[in-house]
Amino acid sequence: MGTSIAILKGINVGGHKKILMAELRELLSEDGILENIKTYIQSGNIIFNSSEYNTATLEHFIQKKIKGHYGFEVQTIVISARRLESIINESPYSEVDIKRLHCCFFKSEPIIQNRQKLEVFDAAPDEFKIAKDCVYICCATERYSKSQINNSVAEKILKINCTTRNWKTCLKLLEISKSL
Repeated sequence: MGTSIAILKGINVGGHKKILMAELRELLSEDGILENIKTYIQSGNIIFNSSEYNTATLEHFIQKKIKGHYGFEVQTIVISARRLESIINESPYSEVDIKRLHCCFFKSEPIIQNRQKLEVFDAAPDEFKIAKDCVYICCATERYSKSQINNSVAEKILKINCTTRNWKTCLKLLEISKSL
């Protein structure tokens, strides 16, 4: 049985796509596919065990359950706890205050031409580094909302779906995954 993290995009933001985490845990546990389900904050971070290892299958399962129960679609990215740990350990900004760091997770791998477009994007004064399945974002200040490189920019240039979490959340998700 493996441990994975599902990151939901755009729920509980400005009163839209409201999902209560206790209700979501109950919904996702109904079929026995996901076990030991934990959630972290209201933005849609789900940590669970499953005998299913295929992330696309898990993403589809979670999206289908949410659509069936709530009536709306929610973009879902599932990554293994092992991969999250690698992402954290490989951060090029390990010496930077975590309040300035974010990770933009990719739903799929971008094509090389779009990846190259993002690599030359000028996000000054902010910095970023592209990895295989994410972008590490280092804001010049603690204001991600003012950053020149954000989730919308990454999606537009890469032409893929992404969702971003601050570094504190990434660390907490890893911590929770190790407790399952």
